[in-house]
Amino acid sequence: MNKRLKYGVTLLELIVVLVIIAILSTVAAGVYTKEVLRAKVARTRAEIRTLEVAINRYEIDTGQYPPSSSGTNLAPSPINPVSPFEGSGYLQTSLRASLNGNSAAPLSLRWFGPYLDWDENRLGTLTGTAITAATSPAEIQFLDPFYGAYYYIRSDDYATMGGTFLPASSPYRATETYYNASTFQIISFGPNGTSDFTPNALGTDGDDITNWDGPLN
Repeated sequence: MNKRLKYGVTLLELIVVLVIIAILSTVAAGVYTKEVLRAKVARTRAEIRTLEVAINRYEIDTGQYPPSSSGTNLAPSPINPVSPFEGSGYLQTSLRASLNGNSAAPLSLRWFGPYLDWDENRLGTLTGTAITAATSPAEIQFLDPFYGAYYYIRSDDYATMGGTFLPASSPYRATETYYNASTFQIISFGPNGTSDFTPNALGTDGDDITNWDGPLN
C-alpha cells in the first residue's frame, strides 16, 4: 500500500534560511556603503579640480587669487576674512558673483565670470546648514559631497592665517615651507567631517582630501 509522503519546512530549516539571508544582506549593505563612500571621495577630488581651474581662470583675468576664508563684508567695503581661515565664503563670492556680490555690475572690469556652475543645493553655511536671509553672501560656502564646507586659502595669507606646512621630512621644507607654496590650498574634511586644527596642520587627517599630496590623494 503506497503512502503519500508529506514534506514541510522545519523550524530549524527556516532559521537557517533567515540567517543566510541576514548574512547576505549585511554583506550587500557593507559593499554598497563602501561604494557610496568611494564615489563621494572621487566626486570630491573632481570638484577640487574644478575649483582649481575656476580659481586659475579668475587669477588670469583679475591678476590675483580670490581672498581666503569667509567674512561678513563685501567689497568695496574693507573685507574682513576670518583668521585662522574658515571655509570658502570669499572664494564662492569671487567665482560666482564678483567680490561685490553683483555679477551684472562686477567690482572689477576684468571680472568675466561666473567662473563655474555650482549646484545651489550644495551651498550652505560653515556648519553645513541651510542659508537664511541673515547669512552674509561672503559666509555662503561651497559644500563638499559630505556636506561640509570646503576650506580655501591663498598663498598670500599662509603666514597670517595658518596655511598647511609641508612635513618636516619633505626635501622642500627648507625653502618652501607650505604645500602649494605660491598658489593656494583647498581642503575637504572628508567622510568624518573633521580635521587636525593644530596650527599649520589643517587637511592632514587620514581622510582629508586636498589639492596637494594629502592622505587620500
